[in-house]
Amino acid sequence: MSVRISKRFVGAVGALTLGALTAGATGVVGPAAATSAALTYTCPVLGQAKQFTMVADTDAPGRIAYGETVAPTATGTVTVPEDVTTTIRDTLMAKKIDGKADVAATVDETARPWTLAIPQTNVPQRGTLTLTGTGPAGTFEGTKVGSIYDIAVGNFTATLNFYDANGTPSTPPNTQVVCILNPGQATAVDSIRVVRDTTSTTVAARDINKGARAKAKVKVASEHGLTPKGKVKAKLFRDGQRLQTKQVFLRDGKRVVRFVRLAKAGTYTVRAKYVGSANFKGSSQTDTFTVG
Repeated sequence: MSVRISKRFVGAVGALTLGALTAGATGVVGPAAATSAALTYTCPVLGQAKQFTMVADTDAPGRIAYGETVAPTATGTVTVPEDVTTTIRDTLMAKKIDGKADVAATVDETARPWTLAIPQTNVPQRGTLTLTGTGPAGTFEGTKVGSIYDIAVGNFTATLNFYDANGTPSTPPNTQVVCILNPGQATAVDSIRVVRDTTSTTVAARDINKGARAKAKVKVASEHGLTPKGKVKAKLFRDGQRLQTKQVFLRDGKRVVRFVRLAKAGTYTVRAKYVGSANFKGSSQTDTFTVG
């Protein structure tokens, strides 16, 4: 599959982490480690609608190769307004918070829910509260070159636990907050594209006696384990002069190339080039052998 990871998805995961405080999001980062814009959510806090901002990020690559599988981690960082932080600290008497966020994330507009864990975090004595949650952003496979995965985030539900300074659970326990993404925002987190996989070509030619037929064993392997298909061009040289060119198709990633019989003694070179295919990049290698 291609790699496009919507910034929404990441945003949602992050929001979940901060969900108890009415914020959340997750993100899948591209090759330049980009982050999402600050997304806003409306969440009820003690009966009042509050606005939170979230920045989402992930460690996902901007590209994955055909045959490659990645399982990125999403991170959501939410800033809780100062008045809400004060309520948590002075009204709820909470000094520490932890919990989880369940995000209604999608990949290519198909539901793929996520859960982010929020580690125990101290509530500050003043100012705003920052909560960060992390969790798996799912598994993405390079199954089609040129495809892109789009990950987006929507609403989320945060479940938070409050503690006193000694770590004893305080009231209310297991508070659940449902947060709604404000409309009109660009919720894409990132895009990951599926590209052709890298290959390596090996060629081995044995020394032969005059009058024997030259042969070379060619093998092509891919970086991520799938067997390349397609054409190999093999050229035979002596003293820089090309004597013969053969084109063969791989069979299970390998092939023996047979050249003409060689009557002159000396050193010869075989150059084998895998020309590549829709799913694999080309590669080449040379080998020398002697005719005695």
